[in-house]
Amino acid sequence: MSSLINNILNLKRSNKIIILLFIDIIISSISIWITFNLISNKIVKIFEIDIEIFILLSFTFVLIQIITKTYLNFSRYFDFSTIFKIIKNFFFYLIILLFLKIFIYSGALIPISNLTIYLIIFFLLMLLKNSLLYNFYNYLFEKNNFKKKKKILYGFNEKTLNYVKNSRNYNYTINGIINEKLQFYKTTDYNFPIINPSDLTEFIKKSKITDILISGKNNYENKIFYYRKFLKINIRLVFLDDVYHNLNLDNKLISFRPNFDEILSERSSNLIKEDPIFNDVKKKIIFVIGGAGSIGSVLIQKLIKFRPNKIIVVDKDEFNIFNLKKKIKENNKIIYKLVDSCKYEFLDNIFKEFKPDYVFNAAAYKHVNIVEDNLTYSIYNNLKTALNICKLSVKYKVKKCLLISTDKAVDPKNIMGLSKRICEKIYLKYSEKKSNNFFLIVRFGNVVGSKGSVIPYFQDLIEKRLPLPLTNKRATRYLMSINEACELIVKISIFGNNSGIYLLDMGKPINIFDMTYKLIKFNGLSIKNRENPNGDIVIQFTGLKKGEKLHEKLTYSKFLRKTKYNKIMICDEEKVNKLYISEVESLLENLSKFKNSKDTLNKIKKIGN
Repeated sequence: MSSLINNILNLKRSNKIIILLFIDIIISSISIWITFNLISNKIVKIFEIDIEIFILLSFTFVLIQIITKTYLNFSRYFDFSTIFKIIKNFFFYLIILLFLKIFIYSGALIPISNLTIYLIIFFLLMLLKNSLLYNFYNYLFEKNNFKKKKKILYGFNEKTLNYVKNSRNYNYTINGIINEKLQFYKTTDYNFPIINPSDLTEFIKKSKITDILISGKNNYENKIFYYRKFLKINIRLVFLDDVYHNLNLDNKLISFRPNFDEILSERSSNLIKEDPIFNDVKKKIIFVIGGAGSIGSVLIQKLIKFRPNKIIVVDKDEFNIFNLKKKIKENNKIIYKLVDSCKYEFLDNIFKEFKPDYVFNAAAYKHVNIVEDNLTYSIYNNLKTALNICKLSVKYKVKKCLLISTDKAVDPKNIMGLSKRICEKIYLKYSEKKSNNFFLIVRFGNVVGSKGSVIPYFQDLIEKRLPLPLTNKRATRYLMSINEACELIVKISIFGNNSGIYLLDMGKPINIFDMTYKLIKFNGLSIKNRENPNGDIVIQFTGLKKGEKLHEKLTYSKFLRKTKYNKIMICDEEKVNKLYISEVESLLENLSKFKNSKDTLNKIKKIGN
């Protein structure tokens, strides 16, 4: 049955026209037969009527239908404007019949006195036909799940009106206009119901609307405004300017990539302002280890504003360095060094050559699942890098040495978190040495926009209309934009004159499902679920993977010391067990000798806990 309905609805326009014209011919013939029976004293059989009458009357009206181009709209729209067009056509029809009767076929046609009867019958049957077709057409739409073709407008102007007029020839309907002033829009041919914004949710649910067509400008600011305006409603938003030449609206919409700061509800702000502390950076030598990575590259862009003498970008990824050089304008203050930070001798040569004042360690394997599958080398990379940097910072009298850590280092449940916990301990151990060095640890949660962030991955899936995998609907994470995180890191590196752990104020943990919903909405789309079967994106709940937590936390301690910057705090953790550097070095030397990953895991847990 569904295939038959599909075939009917998907007929070519020309085929639909032929069917409708054929129906008109049948109605005309029936009208003639009824007329003859009414004016005769006996029952007249249809074949007893002169064939010329059938041909002349039927095809004359068909010709009028073709000339006036009203033959197709009658089936889909039936209102007063439709009735008016039918009446207008019948007057035209009457004039032609009278002309034919008087001047051409004086003997063959129905007597003039009876033409009125024929026209009345024909008119009533045509009204009945259009009414039945209209209801039948809507019935087929409902049966074929064409509910997604029902749309409502936000805003109304001349351009919108032109669009609406065109839309009547396509496979969707406009079911109303959202208007905050509740003005009544009336045109020559259309009367639209006005929807009060306070009744919008109920109207959408009742009428099964899934698309809101926005008539406003489609620039970035406007889109964000409307996405936020209709955020709570699980419905697709479409800007008319985006699809003006694609009236079918087949959901192949123009891709829109929102700024990640917008997704985080304006948490981010421009934190780097004119501040006396930044004079300390001027004419200094700065190392950024892992500088071509996502966090490292943004750090460099922030640091360059303070006019340091040199920024040395150290990274072992050739392709990342290549991309960074393309991103940053040619600058003689930035020097790129292709070096594996695990290699002490190579790293030593760079320290010796440039003698840095500040060192940022942004080099680490941080993708939880990949680290779990490659634990031996991942541990080696993260720990060896941290150890090398600390040794060389003492050797060359680095003023500040800063480690970028993660909330996964607190009560670690995975190898990545465990390795970061040991890195923190290494830095804390070196901070105990009586020297002029400061070893700073900056700990924060997930950074939106970094390589390890799930949001860019989800954005790609959304553009392809693919399902989004979520671990758990209740899962929460601390989230911060990469710009905000890097700005705070720069501040800590400059004013932090005490070694220890610094925490960034991440705000309240964000529900991952809510964030995903917002990301989908900011692309103008909707979630496909039981309540909204015609939505765009399916969310699949996969369950927590190995090493993943339902909720993260930032510190072991409940007591945090404030700084003069309200988004930066100092953490005095009591739960820092003694760490012996010799143990770490022994572990690194013997990693390759362990028989299996279980032995490796036991050794690393012993050191990290």
